[in-house]
Amino acid sequence: MVDSYRKAIEEMKDWLIELRREIHMHPEIAFEEFRTAKLVAEWLETFGLRVQTGVARTGVVGLLEGKKPGKTIAIRADMDALSITEAHSSPYASRIQGKMHACGHDAHVAILLGVARFFSSIPDRVNGNIKWIFQPAEEGGGGGKMMVEEGVLENPKVDAIFAGHVFPMLPFGKVGVYEREGNAASDRFTIKIIGKGGHGAFPHLCKDPIVAAGHLITQIHSIVSRNIDPQDGAVITIGKIAGGTAFSIIPDEVELVGTVRSLNPQVQEELKNKIEQVTKGVTQSFGLDYRYDFKYGYPILVNDPEMSKLVARACAKEIGAEQIEWLKPSMGGEDFSYYLQRVPGAFFRLGNRNEAKGTIHPYHSSLFDIDEDVLPLGVMMFLRIIAEYMELDLTD
Repeated sequence: MVDSYRKAIEEMKDWLIELRREIHMHPEIAFEEFRTAKLVAEWLETFGLRVQTGVARTGVVGLLEGKKPGKTIAIRADMDALSITEAHSSPYASRIQGKMHACGHDAHVAILLGVARFFSSIPDRVNGNIKWIFQPAEEGGGGGKMMVEEGVLENPKVDAIFAGHVFPMLPFGKVGVYEREGNAASDRFTIKIIGKGGHGAFPHLCKDPIVAAGHLITQIHSIVSRNIDPQDGAVITIGKIAGGTAFSIIPDEVELVGTVRSLNPQVQEELKNKIEQVTKGVTQSFGLDYRYDFKYGYPILVNDPEMSKLVARACAKEIGAEQIEWLKPSMGGEDFSYYLQRVPGAFFRLGNRNEAKGTIHPYHSSLFDIDEDVLPLGVMMFLRIIAEYMELDLTD
């Protein structure tokens, strides 16, 4: 039986590709993953797992209960797509206008189903429990938070949790690991500058919010560079400006909408407060009023260092230590952070960049695609991680 797990994964490669393409052709956005959830549940039931559906609306949970008591490990995949029209013309391109798997969640679902298929063939060798979590709405909908609130980390209580994500910034064949912080808090702010509109020919009779907005944008984009320690990751970006109706009319209001990214709670609060302080100062200097709204988004994703080392150690046993890269934190958001607030675990990356196959486009691009060889690789890495955590010898 030595190395039979490798043979088993190789034999499921075509099935993994077919499965991923089926999901890719039928993308569903946040909380609309009904078709994907049905497909997931049917396969988990086929594999003999205990299945729960309708968690956080469209989430699915599968459970393999071992023959002997032991720890419970969970692995998670996100199922939702994005509101993007796919630009390339592959035979498995999205068949739904305006929706696309442009972040690799289709691959994540296929990989976790591959892990379920493997362990369903050796249930007697599992001591403890393995839980599969397929969540909706990672792309801004907070599906992970809902899953946690609805008890996916209980019954049985999860002792450790892991998630992987395909990564176009890392060459195919490599695994990226974050020691602690992996993703930033992703918050949102809205500023409404309130002035007094009028004719563009008589600005002295108005209180111009557009002029104030111009000054404020410069001030806000100076906050990080002049207030935050350069060694503390932080980003402020204004992504939307709305105001005005015609070339000759000074509007009553201008609205700015932006995002704040940070890697520790102290910086997060400092940025929140500093934006309002600057806004108040600028608007007062122009004799204007303002409204400021700050909404907390996904929290900082913080790996447990020991679980990160476990991922690196386990994956290295299969692909070699030279293929493991310790990554700097990303300023992107990721709602796997909600699970890691409750349970020790780790979020890692599966290298997916392959110039020869054209998988070079970033997340959320209309040209995004994966090197499908990452599917069996992902299954292998999860097998290794589970085996390492549960002290299971795959070569017995």
